[in-house]
Amino acid sequence: MPLADIASGLFEGLARLVVEIVFELLIKGAGFVIVRPLYPRANPDGALVVVVGLAFWAGVIAFCVFAYRAQVPG
Repeated sequence: MPLADIASGLFEGLARLVVEIVFELLIKGAGFVIVRPLYPRANPDGALVVVVGLAFWAGVIAFCVFAYRAQVPG
């Protein structure tokens, strides 16, 4: 089925784009920006950058949840 192959390829490309944007830019980018001043020779593809990036976004989400709970009664 050529249509199924086209749809499969399109979905795979779109999924890869989303993963690249989320993982590379948001997680690794934030981690690298935080780690770089502390460790000038930090590897942008290293595990430390990923862990710090995930911790940063977990902190942002936690802050947003607590701020929302503080503002909304009940």
